[in-house]
Amino acid sequence: MAEKRSPKPLVVGSIPSRPATLQTKHQHMFSLLGRLRAFWNETITEVFVKASWPSAKELVDSTLVVITAVALLGAVVFFCDFSLSNFVQFATKRVR
Repeated sequence: MAEKRSPKPLVVGSIPSRPATLQTKHQHMFSLLGRLRAFWNETITEVFVKASWPSAKELVDSTLVVITAVALLGAVVFFCDFSLSNFVQFATKRVR
């Protein structure tokens, strides 16, 4: 007859180099906090150390390019909207 065992939900999987261990609820919470702290530290390092920030001149130049592009696009949209609106008004007056 086969032996019946109760399931062990807190047992973490094993690999040959590290056998399975039993984690309590508190160990799991500390593990989660440790992972969050490591993630936060890596994020701060990436943003403030590894990232390359633009110089003041590059920033001003890029800002001017964006403002110019937005103004041109706005003018094109305004022209199209104005033209189509007038065309629709003209067409509806001709139909009446």
